[in-house]
Amino acid sequence: MERGVLAACCLVGVAAALGCRGREEDRPGEPIVATVGTATITAAQYKARLDEQAPFIRARYTTLERKQEFLNGLIQFEVLAQEAQRRGLDKDPEVQEALRKLIVQRMIRQVTEELKPPSETEVRQYYDEHRSEFVRPEQVRLNHVFLASAQGDARRAQVKAEALALVARARAQQAELRQRGFEELARERSDDATSKQMGGDLGPRTAEELTQAWGAALAQAAFALQAPNELGPLVETEKGFHLVMLRLRQAGLHHSLESVKERIGSRLLAERRTQALEALVKQLRERVPIHIEESVLDGVQPAAATAP
Repeated sequence: MERGVLAACCLVGVAAALGCRGREEDRPGEPIVATVGTATITAAQYKARLDEQAPFIRARYTTLERKQEFLNGLIQFEVLAQEAQRRGLDKDPEVQEALRKLIVQRMIRQVTEELKPPSETEVRQYYDEHRSEFVRPEQVRLNHVFLASAQGDARRAQVKAEALALVARARAQQAELRQRGFEELARERSDDATSKQMGGDLGPRTAEELTQAWGAALAQAAFALQAPNELGPLVETEKGFHLVMLRLRQAGLHHSLESVKERIGSRLLAERRTQALEALVKQLRERVPIHIEESVLDGVQPAAATAP
C-alpha cells in the first residue's frame, strides 16, 4: 500500500515536471539509468526529479529498492507520454495552448532571473525616501471643544467657568454615549472652525504637531490619555480653553534599515521585474502588426452566470 502511494506521488510530481525525455546521443558521456523505447533517463535527470520532491519524501529513497520504486514512476510517465504522442495528443489544441502558456511562463522567468538584485545603495536610498513607512512617532487622535479666550481677555474667567461646566456635562454622560455627545457639543459650541463640523475631530497628530498647532499644554494632556473616549482635564492655553477626548492611540514605528533591508530589496526587485516585462511587451508590440476588429470584439458575450 505504501509503495503504491509513493509511486503515485512520484508519477504526479514527474508529470508536473514534464518528464525526463531524451535520447542517448543527445547527452554523450552521461550515465544512463534506464532506456524506455527511444528515450533515456540519465542519472542527472533522475537526480533532478528526485531533488524536486519534498525533503521528507527524498529521505525515503536511500536504498536500491526504494530508488527502483522512484525510477518506476519515471518509467510509467515516459511510457504514458510516448503513447499519448503516438495517439497524436501532442497536436491537440488544448495541449498546444497549455504548451504556449508554459513557454510564456518560462520566458518571463528567464527575463526576470536575469535581473540584478538591488544594491545596498539603492536599498538605503529607498529607505531614506520612504522613511515615514518605517519610522513614525506615536500619534493620538483627538476630539476637542475649543473655547476661544486669549490671554488678557476681560471675559477669560467667565469663559473658563463655562468650559468647566462643559467638562462636567461631558463627564456625566455614560462612556458608550460619550463620543456622540462630545461631537454634538463640539458642533454646538466649539470655536475651532476647522474641526467644528467634524465633531471636534483633529485627526491623527504627533506631539510635535499638536504643540505647533495649539501649544505644549494640549499636547501633554492629549498624550496622557490612555483609553478611547477618555476625557482629559480642562486644558488652558494662550488661545483659550480646550475640552479633550481621546479617540485612539497609534503606536510609533521604529524599524531600522537593517530590519527592513530584505523587505525593501524584495519590493525593489518586484518593481524591477514589472518594469522589465512592461518594457519587453512594449518592444514586442511595436515589432508585431496588431489590428483589432472592434465590431467582432463587441459581439463576444461571456457565458451567463449559473445560479449557486
